[in-house]
Amino acid sequence: MIRNIYILLVLSSYLIAVDYETEIQPIFNANCIGCHGSSGGLSLSSYNSLMTGGNSGAVVTPGDGSGSLLVKKLRGTAGIQMPTNQDPLDESVIQLIENWIDEGAVASILGCTD
Repeated sequence: MIRNIYILLVLSSYLIAVDYETEIQPIFNANCIGCHGSSGGLSLSSYNSLMTGGNSGAVVTPGDGSGSLLVKKLRGTAGIQMPTNQDPLDESVIQLIENWIDEGAVASILGCTD
């Protein structure tokens, strides 16, 4: 049983290249939650709040990174570019978020959601 769980975890790590908890949430913590923590119509303080969306509805469409409102806002192709009053995020950072969404926008390979 333990061996099967280990094999599943190893295989999962190959299927999901970007981890939300260690790669995506730290980006939001450093750049976004000053405005999108507990205010601003959208909270990026946790996976669950991100996936709930905000005043504009869903911001992440799993499997469609380039079509997700979050990525469009980060690139400035959907209204005001985020983060406002700061330098735009580096394209490599935006691409990482887009890749995570393209991979299905899962919380983590271990199933943690907060």
